[in-house]
Amino acid sequence: VHSVVPNWGLAIIVLTVTARTLLFPLSVPSIRNMIRMREIKPEMDAMNEKFKDDPQGRGLAQMELWRKHKVNPLKGCAPQLASMPVWFALYTTLQTAVELYNTPFLWFPDLSAPDPWFVLPAIIGGTYFLQQKLMPMQGGDPAQQKMMMYFMPAMFTVFMLFLPSGLGVYMFTNSVLAIAQQQLVERQVRRSTGKPR
Repeated sequence: VHSVVPNWGLAIIVLTVTARTLLFPLSVPSIRNMIRMREIKPEMDAMNEKFKDDPQGRGLAQMELWRKHKVNPLKGCAPQLASMPVWFALYTTLQTAVELYNTPFLWFPDLSAPDPWFVLPAIIGGTYFLQQKLMPMQGGDPAQQKMMMYFMPAMFTVFMLFLPSGLGVYMFTNSVLAIAQQQLVERQVRRSTGKPR
């Protein structure tokens, strides 16, 4: 990519967009499954309340509910597991790439060093929070869900304070594309089911 786009920051963005686009078909089942899980959340909450003192009964009722609505959490996750080696390889490479040493991009003086102004970690934390807001974790305790909505973005923000800016550019681009793809699939599902926006 760098031989075509002779700027390391832009090369990271182009590579991330390309990888995310090629792997998009593997993400679709997972996104669709999360949408269906969100739609049956009221039934899940009622079932959890009904069987709060009976874990075995709750498990059986949950399986029945999933079968009734054709929801399979494992089916949605399995295709995405195939894309994990790609993202792990990109993460590892960008964290240790010698080519990024002393390479400026935007306001970063060095893509191999952390953002000196801590702007990128804050932006990444914001995009992760938006992602959690748009597609919250399904099932479980509402207080726990609320904590995760704030804890995960805060954790990513803290991690990014010490990681190379080049890796931050990749993570931010990947996060924005994940949100865009999620919204695209959600719009398609709404159109196919005739549900309002």
